[in-house]
Amino acid sequence: MTKAEIRRQIKATVKDKLTGNWGYAILIALPGIIFGWVSNRSDYNSTINDVAQGYGFTFPTVAVANTTIFGILAFFASTAAMYAFLNFYRTDKREPQPFLQTINAYGESKGLFLGTLVVGLLQFVLTFLWLLLLFVPGIIKSFSYSQALFAYKDAKANGEDIRFIDAITRSRELMDGHKWELFVLYLSFLGWGIVVFFTFGIGTLWLTPYMNMTLAGFYDHLKKEAEKKASEDVTSEV
Repeated sequence: MTKAEIRRQIKATVKDKLTGNWGYAILIALPGIIFGWVSNRSDYNSTINDVAQGYGFTFPTVAVANTTIFGILAFFASTAAMYAFLNFYRTDKREPQPFLQTINAYGESKGLFLGTLVVGLLQFVLTFLWLLLLFVPGIIKSFSYSQALFAYKDAKANGEDIRFIDAITRSRELMDGHKWELFVLYLSFLGWGIVVFFTFGIGTLWLTPYMNMTLAGFYDHLKKEAEKKASEDVTSEV
């Protein structure tokens, strides 16, 4: 099966799973969407107010604080949604109170909440450092680190004593030879992005769960492929 066929297969599987479950999926994604919107809105309003008051682009302390708080909430809510979508992609099991998956998803494994924060920070810092060096390598590295949170989530669910940096390493290993695939996968949502623009953002309610579950499916494919390769390597050594 070619990479394009695999990509189409993942998206077809996601569409099939979302059929009859759009309301459930939207409720999972909604907290992250709301917090993200409030964060962006706070930043936008602060800039407009500063200019209106003749301050130019001075440092908007209160607005930055608001943006930081809601930005952090958006990160945790969106990541919890990604975890929930990965579970749903694998099992088709609908959890009770989907809107509260923002909280409930972190109760799946001990230490998942703290680990999500630290691994997320590692992703940000490492990508930022690469971007300071050169822009294109920074973008490439962001794709290398893109599966770290999923890898950490799975390790904790399996009871592994995983270090934070190990999640980054596993992501790099999973993405070896697959960075272009992920880039093309992102591009495949460009048409949806146009729909979101012309619906004044309302389309985000459908794009976010569709895109997030597709990314979860992509990770699941990478993991299964890596496990299959590892099994074949062990067999060949026997």
